[in-house]
Amino acid sequence: MDFRELRTFCTVARMGSISAAARALDLGQPAATKHLKKLEEEVGVDLLLRGKRPIQLTAAGTVLLEMASPLVEGIVALESFRFDLDGNRPVTIASTAILIAQLLPIPVRSFRNRYPGILLRLWPRAESEILSMVSSGEADLGVVPTADVPVGFDFTPLFNIRRVLVAPKGHPVSDLPELTYSALARWPLVMLGARSRTRRLLDDAFRRRGISYELAVETDSAEAIKQYVAGGEGISILPDISLSPGDSHELEILPLRNLLPDDVVCVVTLRGRPLSQAAQDFIEELRSLTVTTALVE
Repeated sequence: MDFRELRTFCTVARMGSISAAARALDLGQPAATKHLKKLEEEVGVDLLLRGKRPIQLTAAGTVLLEMASPLVEGIVALESFRFDLDGNRPVTIASTAILIAQLLPIPVRSFRNRYPGILLRLWPRAESEILSMVSSGEADLGVVPTADVPVGFDFTPLFNIRRVLVAPKGHPVSDLPELTYSALARWPLVMLGARSRTRRLLDDAFRRRGISYELAVETDSAEAIKQYVAGGEGISILPDISLSPGDSHELEILPLRNLLPDDVVCVVTLRGRPLSQAAQDFIEELRSLTVTTALVE
């Protein structure tokens, strides 16, 4: 058997999708499908139940996964060990653009003081992509806001975040006795991209209530959203960690506890995969971080 075929199989089994596994492994979907077909030909049995979403394993596939996973993870660990012996293995962190900008500067600065010769890679990604990168080994760890972490990952909670409404100073939304989804839909919205967790939560909430809204501006940049809102393009909902104390001079900032639940920001790693000492130390930097997000009460 070819290691690439086993790695593809294990990744597909873990992620439940050939296309997602192909992206995580930096493969084309036809190449990933070819790996799976060749592996099935070699073992002489079907390993996957086709036509089901997410993909499920046959009885033989379950047995092979149990046998192959330690082997695949061991080879990945050997690669990590080789880099650790060199003493200069980069540490790769996948997170959202907001958390990279607002959360990571302090731990990055502290880490760089301890490890001036080690490269830190900070890749902004959507939540699903973060988990894919951690699963495939493309990232050592992820820092992600989520209420649920899939099976197969370990996670360390860091702190809670809340969503808040931001509007131009003096906007009539701030005079409402109660904020509801129907009330928010009265004005154009400046929103984070559709792959962000905040946007998904909002879209799901509007959809369940049968409420439509006008999307005025869509961007993955929280800083841009604040500028467009201050300029009168609409109102928005943002994670409170994306705000700075000075934002209250130009924006109305209102709590939304009755509309959206808190989320937990956590460090996510792949269960069973060893981390370099530098990566472990970066996680400790994150755990020791004190985050103040209570900008509204």
